[in-house]
Amino acid sequence: MAMLVDVLAFVFVLGVLVVLHELGHFLMARLLGAPVDVFSVGFGRRLWGIRRGGTDYRVSLIPIGGYVRIVGLGPDESDVAGGGGDAADVELLPRWKRGLILLAGPVTNLIAAVVFVAIAFVAGVSVPAYQDQPAVVGWVEPDSPAASTDIRAGDRIVSVDSTATSTWRDLETLMLTSGGREVSLRIRRGNATETVPLTPRRVTRYGFGYSGLLPRLDATVHQVSPNSPAQLAGIKPGDRIVSVNGEPVSQFYDLIRLISPHPGEPVAIAIDRGGATIQLRVTPRDDGGEGKIGIPLVFPTQVRQLGPVAAVGAGATESWRMTIETFRVIGRLLTRKASFRQVSGPIDIARISGDAARSGFRPLVWLMGLISLQLGIFNLLPIPILDGGHLAIIAFESAIRRDLSLKVKERILEVGFVLLILLMVVVLFNDIVKILPESVYKAIHGGSS
Repeated sequence: MAMLVDVLAFVFVLGVLVVLHELGHFLMARLLGAPVDVFSVGFGRRLWGIRRGGTDYRVSLIPIGGYVRIVGLGPDESDVAGGGGDAADVELLPRWKRGLILLAGPVTNLIAAVVFVAIAFVAGVSVPAYQDQPAVVGWVEPDSPAASTDIRAGDRIVSVDSTATSTWRDLETLMLTSGGREVSLRIRRGNATETVPLTPRRVTRYGFGYSGLLPRLDATVHQVSPNSPAQLAGIKPGDRIVSVNGEPVSQFYDLIRLISPHPGEPVAIAIDRGGATIQLRVTPRDDGGEGKIGIPLVFPTQVRQLGPVAAVGAGATESWRMTIETFRVIGRLLTRKASFRQVSGPIDIARISGDAARSGFRPLVWLMGLISLQLGIFNLLPIPILDGGHLAIIAFESAIRRDLSLKVKERILEVGFVLLILLMVVVLFNDIVKILPESVYKAIHGGSS
C-alpha cells in the first residue's frame, strides 16, 4: 500500500510540474503567434484528444508529465519524447521568439515554486524554532566529530569554508553536504575569533555529514515516553527541569549529562511546574550502560502562517534562498566537496513524495514548490536537450549571426540525450543502492555508511 501511495504521489507531483512547464512554452508560443502542433498530457501513444485552433490537445499513454510540439522551434526534446516531427521541412521562428518560448518553461516552474511555497505559508509552515537563530553552539555531543575539537558551548559559528553562517539553517546545510570531508570553521568566542578544522562524520546512505554541534535547548519537558521512569515518577510535559542531585540544569543537555552516569541508581530531580518547585526521585533505566529516564530530546517548532500578500513575499524570499542553496550544492558537487549520493532520482523522489502525501497537504505543496524550483533551475543549465542547452545554442547563433544547420543541432540533441540517459542511470543506481539491504549496501561501498 505504501509503495502504491509513493507511485501515485510521484505521478501526481511530477505530472503537475512538467505539465506546468510545458504550459509555459505553450502560452508563450500562443502569445507570439507561433503555431503549436501538439499539447500532450503524458507521453507515448495518443489515447484521447481534440483538435482545436490547429493544436491537437491530447492525453497520452504514459501519465508522467507531457510535452508540447511547437512548429518552427527546431529539433527539441519533444521530437524524442513525442515521436519526432518534420522540423527539416519547417521554417524556423526568429531566434528571439525561440528564445522567449524556450525560456518560458523554466520561468513558469520558478513562478510556480513561489506560488506553491506561498500556498504552504498560507496554510501554515511548521519549522524548528531555532532554525533562523544565530548559529551559537548550545551543546557538543560526546563522541562526535566536534567533541574532538576545541569548540565549546557558547561559541558562535561565523563561517564554514569562508561561507557565512548567519543562522543554524545555514550551518546545518553546510554540515549536511560535507560528510567525510574536512571543513574549516571560523568561530567567535567572546571578542576573539579562531579557525577550527572539523570533519563531519558521513552518516546515512545519502552520505550526509554529522558534526555533533547542536543549538541551545531549554530544559522544558515536551514529551514523556509511556511507562518510562520519568512518567512513573510523575514528570509531565510542560515541566521544567531545575536540578539533578542538586546540580543546576540550565539547558536540556545538562539533564542528559547528569542522568547518563546513573543507570539503575535513584536520582533526585527538582522540577518547576507552574511556578512551584517539586522534588521527585527517579531511577534511570540502564540503556547500554547509560542512564535514561524517557524524556526525548525534542526541538520546539513554530508555525509560520501568513496572509496571502505576505505569503507571496515569503514564498519569493524562500525560493530565492533555496535557489542560492541549490547552486551552492551544485558547486560543491562539481568540486567534489559534496557526495553525489545526496542527489535524488525518480525512486527517491517517489518515496519522498509519498511521505509528503501521507503527512498532509502542507508538506506536499511545499515539496511541489521545492521540486518545481529544482526543475526550473535544472532546465536552465546549458546542457544539450534541456531548454538551457537550446538557449545556449541560440546565444551562439546570435554571436555568429547565422543559424547552425538542423543536422548539427540534431547531433547536439542526440549527444545531450545520451548524456542525460547516462546521468539518469547513475542517479537510478544511487536510488536503488539506498534501498538495498544493509549487508549489500556495505559490500558496494566498502563497508562505509
